[in-house]
Amino acid sequence: MQPNNVFNVRRMQLYLQKHFTDHYRFYGMGMLAIFGLMTGMALLMVLVARQPFHRINEMVPFYYIGLFFGGLLFTSRAFNELGSKEKGVDFLMLPASQFEKFITLFLISSIGYFLFYHISSYLSFKIIESTQLAALNQKIERNYDFLDNPKEKVYIYYSYIVLQAAFLLGATYFHKYSFIKTVLSIFAAGFGLWLVNCIIVTLIFGFGHDFWKRSVPFLLVSSLEGGPTSWHTTQYLIPEWLQNTYLFMIKFVIAPVLWTIAYFRLKDQEI
Repeated sequence: MQPNNVFNVRRMQLYLQKHFTDHYRFYGMGMLAIFGLMTGMALLMVLVARQPFHRINEMVPFYYIGLFFGGLLFTSRAFNELGSKEKGVDFLMLPASQFEKFITLFLISSIGYFLFYHISSYLSFKIIESTQLAALNQKIERNYDFLDNPKEKVYIYYSYIVLQAAFLLGATYFHKYSFIKTVLSIFAAGFGLWLVNCIIVTLIFGFGHDFWKRSVPFLLVSSLEGGPTSWHTTQYLIPEWLQNTYLFMIKFVIAPVLWTIAYFRLKDQEI
């Protein structure tokens, strides 16, 4: 049993080496582009526009935009070889199981990108801070906690993990223009859930008021009542146990389910 496990690990290592050999230019250019954009735009604001960053929270939106846009775009290209018949045949015929290929690309597109992006963000921040201090004698106040104050900030990262899983699944279905098609699919699924929510709310509260116009799907419904001179709002919130169920699913269920579906989709792939 042990030799088989070692053989599998070795096989993954060989596939990983081949993957990086075939895609090192794309990864290198992508890394340089991400690091260059993060650093270059900020340095232009400091050196050319003479607009210093006073607090780190002024830079945080750029951090989140890069994390989501770059990570999801990167993930959408995970199985790009399947968009070409020649490359697809080569991918499927490689001496590694579909599970080993999936795990390798999953680790590269999720943990690999996540680590690289945060190392790049840290280096970029240090360069910006040092340049700003030298050019404008202005320090950047560290006034932002990424995982605290409030603690709910951690759900930004849970949301990223869920979206990353959705784009990995999309990469197994859409081999060309995967990013755009996955975005459209997510919007279509969201619109479908919104319609279902409208129907449920209307069936519960009736047709007398436009409750569905003032609701958070599957979470909250607000009712504006009174008149003509006095109005008050009544809010109907789902019970706490259901809220906790939603949070549990976001943390531990949705992403693994999407990863599992993506794997079986890849396993059944044909050219």
